[in-house]
Amino acid sequence: MLKSTFVTLALSLLVVDSVAADQSWQSSLWKGSYGGYPYYSKTCVVPHKDGQDDSPEIVKVFQQCNKNAQIVFKEGVDYNMWSPMSWVNLSGVTISLNGNLHLPNNITAVQQKVATNPNPPSNYAIPWIYIQGSNVYLKGSSSKKGGAFHGYGQQWWDIGNRTLRPQLATFNVTKGWISKIKVIKPVAWGFNIPGVNITITDHFVDAAPGNSTRDSTISFPFNTDGFNMAGQNIVLDGYYGHNGDDCVSVVNGARNILAKNGYCGFSSHGLSIGSLGRNGANHTVKNVLFKDWTMEGAVYGARFKSWTGGRGLAENVTWQNIKVVNVSTPIFVTQNYYDQDKGPRPNNTEGTSTHLNNILFDNFSGTIGPNPTDGTCISNPCWNYVQGADGTQAIIFDLFNNTALNLQATRVKTKPIKGSYSDTTVICDPSTLAPGEQNTLGFQCQRGPFVTTPITA
Repeated sequence: MLKSTFVTLALSLLVVDSVAADQSWQSSLWKGSYGGYPYYSKTCVVPHKDGQDDSPEIVKVFQQCNKNAQIVFKEGVDYNMWSPMSWVNLSGVTISLNGNLHLPNNITAVQQKVATNPNPPSNYAIPWIYIQGSNVYLKGSSSKKGGAFHGYGQQWWDIGNRTLRPQLATFNVTKGWISKIKVIKPVAWGFNIPGVNITITDHFVDAAPGNSTRDSTISFPFNTDGFNMAGQNIVLDGYYGHNGDDCVSVVNGARNILAKNGYCGFSSHGLSIGSLGRNGANHTVKNVLFKDWTMEGAVYGARFKSWTGGRGLAENVTWQNIKVVNVSTPIFVTQNYYDQDKGPRPNNTEGTSTHLNNILFDNFSGTIGPNPTDGTCISNPCWNYVQGADGTQAIIFDLFNNTALNLQATRVKTKPIKGSYSDTTVICDPSTLAPGEQNTLGFQCQRGPFVTTPITA
């Protein structure tokens, strides 16, 4: 049976064995707590003036109250964060977002600010808000009318504007919490998490366009990821989102990530590892568990993506208890990704690939959707075109020869939404498997019917 680094501790999260060393992170990670919320000795209330940019006053409060303080955005108040901000050098700070924060409702104004934004860039863009420090708690609200970041992304999506877009926020914190935050119509990417020892609970994202369907290129919310995780010892427990890209993307540098109890709707691109290895980069991701998710209307359920000619390693990754509803491809792995809309696959002259080791897909159930892509398909061929994909594939493995070890798919029971289980197929090239891999894969690697196979090693 495939083995993983995850240990069955007090929460009994996994059914797989553990063989890895370096397990000291786990006891705190599973508990989702690192010694209690910050203690604060004073409270600072953020002022607001109607019709004006509140950003200067917000920054001033964070400079004056950056240690052992509670910073309060007042309930019922809509703050104008019309300029990018850095909330840095925080220590022991609770940020109580009882009100709401609004980006400019003007595309040109945002683009002008992004062009001169001094905040450190993330993997994809420059964040509008950069949060840095230790022992920091970003606390939203249980009220439907509070605890929200409003991005006004709809107007960007309506005209297909993807120039000078901001990422909403970077949370670069050592020992931190994010709870009950709502992200409403983000322009694009949501939260970047490069920090260490972070717990995220009860997160909400609404990136579904009001005048479009999943399959329409008009008004599609491109790149509306929920989380991009590059940090270590991160727990996400509770996510509800309608996304036009990954609900959770685990990227280079990430280690010890647990993401559980979530729902991804509209047209998510999955619970993803990557992309890794772009432009030949050496990227590493280790120790990741996605557990107890429902994926509805998504392009992918579980996805691994690394670029042609990449380097590095993705190791000890598990997707477990994943329900798929009308999902184009429940399980998708490619080590050979490239921009199909920019030309043919580039020559991998170095013969390199981001290696895979100990990858488990366990207990997938539900239905496969008939459309292999969504409104992001604006080229011919489509960016995610796979020859032969026809809406019946439970699994697509696009592997690089002999570089994927200990892959396994168990308890996979999915079927085409208008078909039966006997109609389910796979796309997998057996010539790309490393020696002995078919014995432990759990299904017949072929371009044809999905046939389970015994685990013999």
